[in-house]
Amino acid sequence: MTTNNNKMIMVDASSARGLAAYLVSQGLAPQELEKRTHISLEELEKPDQRLTIQNYNLLWDIALEYTGNPALGLVLGEQLKEEHMSVISHIFFNSGTLRQALEQLSRLFQLINEGMRADFEMDEKFAWLKYTWEDARHYSVPNMERTMSASVNRARVYLDSPLKLEYVSFQHPRPDYHEEYSRIFQCPLKFNDTCCSLVFEKHFLDYELPKSNPYLRQILLRHVEPLLNKIRARKSITIQVRNLIEKRLSKDGFDAERLAQKLGMSRHTLYRRLKAEGHSFQELIEDVRKKQAMKYLDEQRYSLSEIAFLLGFSELSAFSRAFKRWTGKSPARYNKA
Repeated sequence: MTTNNNKMIMVDASSARGLAAYLVSQGLAPQELEKRTHISLEELEKPDQRLTIQNYNLLWDIALEYTGNPALGLVLGEQLKEEHMSVISHIFFNSGTLRQALEQLSRLFQLINEGMRADFEMDEKFAWLKYTWEDARHYSVPNMERTMSASVNRARVYLDSPLKLEYVSFQHPRPDYHEEYSRIFQCPLKFNDTCCSLVFEKHFLDYELPKSNPYLRQILLRHVEPLLNKIRARKSITIQVRNLIEKRLSKDGFDAERLAQKLGMSRHTLYRRLKAEGHSFQELIEDVRKKQAMKYLDEQRYSLSEIAFLLGFSELSAFSRAFKRWTGKSPARYNKA
């Protein structure tokens, strides 16, 4: 099982566990499956286990090859086995109403898949559940087919009234087996769309979930909140940018363009993601420089000229002006205080 780190997109292991169990039930030897996927089946059984999106997508590739069924994702989405449901799914179906369930799903979705967003939106008439990938390279057709199929089939079973869909959309082209889509979703279908979405009339949001258990929901929420905080801290672009700024302040050619490349994104995307977290690139540079300057001055290990260099200033006078702007004092006066 691949371990977690800052460069990896991780997904919850529950879906992989169900897919692996299905393949074994169809005759694929567990040892062969582990060898080909680099996934430990024993590890998959552990609570809160996660694996990389690359390993999960590889598992799907092997599943399609082994079964010869291109519609496997749609078919597996119809299987309602609670032991293969994620903790977030249990929170969803223990919510009071469909509206509350979708709000929790959107908020907690990073626990299911760190590389994808589940956005819950609505207007005066309709509600949308939109699945959007942050990096299209990780888009997997069978994975999305299973996600959408499972969402619809579970909703139909757990709601106290059938959920009538206005339409369902997918990012990928229409496949040859599109009749399976029509059978499962029973509504108009769109392909080559900007995202994968489930669209239905807004009044369904007030439908109560008959199996809701508020006590169990609170227990599950208390369990997942620390897990979510860990993911957010690891994924926070602000934290990643701060760390890179600290490492590269004194390097030649340090700028937003090169830092964005280090993070595998464009400068525009970097600015947009920082803005979404309430920050700007220049603000972070200023903040890092200020904190590092005060740290260096307190340590009294470097001369003022050396500190100016370490903070990426071209000359001492530029550093002195910036420091006075931050603190109201010159670096020399701060040292004497």
